[in-house]
Amino acid sequence: MLEVIFFVLGALFGSFANVLILRLPKNQNIALPRSYCFKCQKQIPWYLNIPIISFIILFGKTKCCNEKLNPQYIIVEILTAVIFLLNYLNFNIAQAITLNILFFITILIIFIDFNERIIFDVFNYSILISGLIVALFLNHLNPVDITFKNAFITSIIGFSLFFSLRFIFKKLKDIEALGLGDVYLIAGFSSWLGFEKFLYLLIISSLLGIIYFIIFGRKIKNFEIPFGSAMGLSFIGLFYF
Repeated sequence: MLEVIFFVLGALFGSFANVLILRLPKNQNIALPRSYCFKCQKQIPWYLNIPIISFIILFGKTKCCNEKLNPQYIIVEILTAVIFLLNYLNFNIAQAITLNILFFITILIIFIDFNERIIFDVFNYSILISGLIVALFLNHLNPVDITFKNAFITSIIGFSLFFSLRFIFKKLKDIEALGLGDVYLIAGFSSWLGFEKFLYLLIISSLLGIIYFIIFGRKIKNFEIPFGSAMGLSFIGLFYF
């Protein structure tokens, strides 16, 4: 029974995540107006706005205009639902709830960075500060089980490494190889993972960045690798493997 509750709850949070992913970069109100058709601006009735189910029933098209829906809708909803379920199955309730919140923020980072190449400071600071607080006072909430010393030093190492790379490329090539958002994000992720998994984070996210480029680099002119998105996917995966 709890498995179903966590899955459904994840799907609902995934639906809300889609709202944030689409509206935050445009500085739009996240509560009003209610969900509306991206084509004709007509409001979507609640019975056509049920996470996962509505997308399937509508065959991925809008009811009012018969326009194709962005597959991101169902991808985010299923991803969030599966993650919430996995957290329940793999960790205790307190850890599952903690990771649900942490991964919800991470999902926002993954898709907003992929779409807009933006990582909001509030997300970075939330992950970094919460990681250090949990390591210091609430260590039992983090299944990685790292000490505060490990979390703090690793976050400093991650920040210093990425900031140095950004500075060097700016000086030598006059390009921003990494955005400041990536610099703060690696510090935040490091505070949750500790040094050992931090090394895996670097490797896996770099490989994902290459995959991003292979898939999208040839299709999109002047494609910039959304490295924050790659780090976010790697970060979530490292809690299960």
